[in-house]
Amino acid sequence: MATFKAEVEDYDASDLVELAGGPDWTPDPTRVAILVHDMQPYYLDVLAAQVRSRLLSEVSALLKRAVDLGVPILGSGPRPATEPVQRGLLGSMWGLGPDPRQAEETALDELVSPDVVWVKKRSYSAFFATDLAEELRRRGRDQLIVAGVFATAGVLATSYDAFARDIQCFVGVESTADYTKRQHAVALTLISALTGRVQPTASLLS
Repeated sequence: MATFKAEVEDYDASDLVELAGGPDWTPDPTRVAILVHDMQPYYLDVLAAQVRSRLLSEVSALLKRAVDLGVPILGSGPRPATEPVQRGLLGSMWGLGPDPRQAEETALDELVSPDVVWVKKRSYSAFFATDLAEELRRRGRDQLIVAGVFATAGVLATSYDAFARDIQCFVGVESTADYTKRQHAVALTLISALTGRVQPTASLLS
């Protein structure tokens, strides 16, 4: 059970496809990797039930296409803490966070694989205090598809850090989610304007 609360609503992310846009970049299976951001039940269970179900379906389909194309898959999750202070400002805003067991859980069977590389982070961005950038360099990848939650927090922050590292970032509309439709829309709008390309999930590895 999450140690934080949020007001959530049910919405259909496909309604936000009209927000697709951004730089004229194209995901290349020989250059791109996928980061599944914070898809632990601890976070997902906060979402409205239908939002959670649709997100899981979209990310699962994306990962299956990635496997077929030989695209590397990485996952991110929080570093567990025993005291809020260990989480820095996240602790004062969101509480203790997931315990060690919760931090190791995943909501997707596709992520239970020795081929998936995990990074443990201590802030919103999956690049902060992790070796995500090094893992991408080892694989010769300079493009990154980010899927998961929450769009206005970790997904957005990761896209800014990718941009700062000259890594082209892609975000699928339906393979990300947030507490509300408005928050999701805000994140997609900022990403397409400032840090990456937003497009329908089905077109990311078509």
